[in-house]
Amino acid sequence: MIIAITGCSSGVGKELVKILKHEHQLIQLTRDIIDLDFPERIRSFGKVDMLINCAGHDVGGKVPFSEMHWSYWSRVLNTNLISAMRLSQLAIQENENVTVVNITSTNVEKFYPGDLAYSLSKKALQIFGDMLRYEHPSVTVKEVILGLTKTNFNANRHKEKHKPMDDLYAMDHLVPEEVASMIAEFIFSENKRIRIAP
Repeated sequence: MIIAITGCSSGVGKELVKILKHEHQLIQLTRDIIDLDFPERIRSFGKVDMLINCAGHDVGGKVPFSEMHWSYWSRVLNTNLISAMRLSQLAIQENENVTVVNITSTNVEKFYPGDLAYSLSKKALQIFGDMLRYEHPSVTVKEVILGLTKTNFNANRHKEKHKPMDDLYAMDHLVPEEVASMIAEFIFSENKRIRIAP
């Protein structure tokens, strides 16, 4: 099986690559190949059997929306939603029976202050997947609703030094290895949605 995956240079995506590479041909869509902050630059990556939209960030986030610079929330929406839509479109154009796997967040279930742009992007990605099922019934759409997982996400959120970094992982959290293992099993199952949370 040919699988294209975003966000595979670190975190859950990196661990997922380690699991899948032994039995599948992978197209690793890393930032140095496609910068998802700029969806207009995305070009076709060829025919695949599965696309996993795993990349996501919240650069400049964890501040009130009124204080978040628009360029940050624009980048969040571009990577987490618009680029996932564009990649899905390209995958469908090449293969009308493709499987699209969207990694969303438990933020689709509960809103946390300071997460407006990120939560919006993930809720919209969830709705996009639901709509895609109706518009393209030959496409298999799956969703992973992912809870707090210890990755570079928090450090990347604050890399612009816009405010002091909070200790996000003081709470119960998952680790990428266990999450990737569960996702790898789920994507080949009959189930369309899975919730993975601490």
